[in-house]
Amino acid sequence: MNKNLNLFKIKAIRHQLLLKNISYLSLLQVLNIFLPLVTYPYLLRVLGKETYGLVVYAQAIIGYLLILITFGFNITATKEISVNRGNKQKLTEIVNSVQLIKAILLLLCIVILTIVIQIIPQAQTHRSLFYLSMWICVYEIIFPVWYFQGIEQMKYITIISSVSRLLFVSLIFIFVRSEDDYLLLPVINGLGALFAGAYSLYIIYFKHGISFKLQSIENLGFYFKESVPIFISNLSVKVYVNSNKILIGAVLGMAEVAFYDLGEKIVSILKLPQSILSQALFPKSSNEKNIAFIKKIFRLSLVMNILLSAAILISARYIVLLLGGETMLPAVVVIQLLSLTIPLIGMSNVLGVQVLIPFGKTKLFSAVIMSSGIVYLFQLLLVWKLWEISIYSVSIITVLTEVVVTLVMYYACKESRLW
Repeated sequence: MNKNLNLFKIKAIRHQLLLKNISYLSLLQVLNIFLPLVTYPYLLRVLGKETYGLVVYAQAIIGYLLILITFGFNITATKEISVNRGNKQKLTEIVNSVQLIKAILLLLCIVILTIVIQIIPQAQTHRSLFYLSMWICVYEIIFPVWYFQGIEQMKYITIISSVSRLLFVSLIFIFVRSEDDYLLLPVINGLGALFAGAYSLYIIYFKHGISFKLQSIENLGFYFKESVPIFISNLSVKVYVNSNKILIGAVLGMAEVAFYDLGEKIVSILKLPQSILSQALFPKSSNEKNIAFIKKIFRLSLVMNILLSAAILISARYIVLLLGGETMLPAVVVIQLLSLTIPLIGMSNVLGVQVLIPFGKTKLFSAVIMSSGIVYLFQLLLVWKLWEISIYSVSIITVLTEVVVTLVMYYACKESRLW
């Protein structure tokens, strides 16, 4: 009787912790998505489509470097922290190893960016914008979300991010007053990143008692190798997510980048619930490996995502008029096409992140994602030769790629007898 009561209490505590993390993640994701939309109409009016598109273009380029610094640690380090959360010595090893690897990768990214600037014409004339946009990469190092996610204490991330983002969004309205102030955008965001990162490191190294220690080459090699499959899969995903903006900017122009970016931003809002579920459930999936529970989440997320996709299909025009005005109406079709990816990404996310990775099928997960990059490039080649590159053809390619990812991910789970 006492044993059953204790088990019941443990389950109740776990569910309570899960609900708390979902609540904190919800608030965090809402801020991450909606705060840029709050500033969007203002920046579009002050900077103009071309300059705003240039800022987005620079962020897309830096997005590739961000993959290198993230290097899959958002999944592998989260898993390691979750499994070893009660072992202070092991936590110290994980935190310091991951942070050191990321610092080395940052130096490599600076070298790569310097080379890229010599190649891309838009970058040559706007060097300062591209270098200042590197704040995103610095933020990835000094604000280790994976640590807080692993110990399932998302309140720290939420509080720190909320304060810094709200403060520095207000600075955009105060200081960005004309097209000439476009460089202030990465400067202001960078200052917010430094504030949030400094405080998060204070919590880890002082409040949580994680000591700073240089790690052996063996330890660094272990965590590096463990993340390679996830890094490859992340890179493959970025091929058809980030490349769209870069391709559009190179072939069509910066105004078209602004159109596509608005469509992508709107659809990202509707992906918010799935993102929250994924981040909150991953530590639980890694620890418990409960397929029955994961299947319930799969059905719940599928229904939710279909409803969200239908809602955005109907309301796309009204949203674009509200945020960007009539000049941004080309973004409507982009939104409607990309909205089809919402249930697809929801399904593939559960099958991959909540099933394959927790059950030790990381390499299989990586292989599936790599295949998606190949599918994307093949479609792009066909469109280039037989049709024409436009914001709409690129959106269609993205949808078809997500269809392939979902089908192959389902097949991988069935073949592994996990579904």
